[in-house]
Amino acid sequence: MEEEEKKDVSLWWMFVPIFLGAAGGVVAWKMHKEREREFARIMLVVGIAFTLIIVPFYIWLLITYF
Repeated sequence: MEEEEKKDVSLWWMFVPIFLGAAGGVVAWKMHKEREREFARIMLVVGIAFTLIIVPFYIWLLITYF
């Protein structure tokens, strides 16, 4: 058997959890959890963090302006 070549995960994947929030974090985590476990965990946490920051902001905007 040949050894699989370990490829680095592109930093472009970090935009998935930033733009899609927790859902994007889960997608990025599932895609990369086998190759880069620590980076996958970071993407999951970033997605959850962005969701926890953005949702209250949107609620505040709705309450303030409507």
